[in-house]
Amino acid sequence: MKYKVTLNGRTYEVEVEAGKAMLLNEYAAVAPAAAPVAAPASVAAAPAAAPAAPAAGVTVSGGESVTAPMPGNILKVNVAAGQAVKKGDVLIVLEAMKMENEIMAPCDGVVSAVPVAKGATVNTGDLLVAIGGTVTAAAPAPVAAPAPAAEPAAVPVAAPAPVAAAPVAGEAVKAPMPGNILKVNVAAGQAVKEGDVLLVLEAMKMENEIMASKSGTVAQVLVSKGASVNTDDVLVVLA
Repeated sequence: MKYKVTLNGRTYEVEVEAGKAMLLNEYAAVAPAAAPVAAPASVAAAPAAAPAAPAAGVTVSGGESVTAPMPGNILKVNVAAGQAVKKGDVLIVLEAMKMENEIMAPCDGVVSAVPVAKGATVNTGDLLVAIGGTVTAAAPAPVAAPAPAAEPAAVPVAAPAPVAAAPVAGEAVKAPMPGNILKVNVAAGQAVKEGDVLLVLEAMKMENEIMASKSGTVAQVLVSKGASVNTDDVLVVLA
């Protein structure tokens, strides 16, 4: 591969083969040196129109691959896919180590791919331009469809039924303090004796047994296990 390197006002023609560089020619840099680039109208228009966008996953079968001889930044892209070029035409200008390196066409042909753009950073061996051959673009990675939103799980309701609005007539057994119902030992219609434990109320981290104030029949149970109660809420009604 042949390259032109401009440094300190002089231009050097270098040939790189098998990792070795050979100086072919050296001469003073002249402004018209850019003329070959501008000469073909199509070449000059290509960068202005739109340098080829980077092509991710481009694979070229056959043809000639022009690769970066060293790491650097792309200063200019003078060709586009479909453009005819001649051997020695400047395809790319690569800035490396503060020097501008002209990457030239190694043969005549038609540009099949330009997977770099102005401003891109490249590494040694990266494909810059493909001349001829068959270009295959890798299929984009499939985008996973978003998982259907799971329906919100039903919030478990702590067992208790709300306190009944209107206790039936009878003797009301009330909560002596605020707390949570740990146990309900009776049900409506059940016979109880004075002193039987009707409920267990947890308050201030203590278990309080709520006992029957008389013998009789349970007319109504207004709370259930897990319910929160306040002082003087009716818990059980004895008939």
